Amino acid sequence: VEAGVVSDAVEAPGLRLEPVERDHLVLIMAPEHRLAGARALRLADVLHEAFVGLTHGSALQDYIDAQARDAGRALALRIRMTTFTGLCEMVAHGVGIGIVPQNVASRNRRRHGLRTIALDEPWARRQLCLCWKDWDSLAAPMRSLLSHLGGTRQD
Repeated sequence: VEAGVVSDAVEAPGLRLEPVERDHLVLIMAPEHRLAGARALRLADVLHEAFVGLTHGSALQDYIDAQARDAGRALALRIRMTTFTGLCEMVAHGVGIGIVPQNVASRNRRRHGLRTIALDEPWARRQLCLCWKDWDSLAAPMRSLLSHLGGTRQD
């Protein structure tokens, strides 16, 4: 693998990380959920709720699970989905609440009638980063792609 896209939450020793996009995490829930009127919540405020999560092995779900454990309790996952669309559909049907990137919530809010609540946690304010090891060793098409996406040489 020559290059990739990761969250700035990832430890990547030996790789150059270049932030290119905000990727803040938010809570989503059905509009009739009792917390749907909140402007912002902390993870500790919702740890007692049923959650809809992503499948085992999802880097994002592993990250969220670790944050929940750090907050004192594992998430009560009612169901795990393989896609963000599936997760949003289950949340819309009241199966539980979810944590997704803001752009996912924005794309699905109208379609599924979801309520988006800010997640007031420093760890939820992430950046997506391009990553690579050595710019000069990248194939020309990869350098071109990374440059187009906002990457700069600066090795």
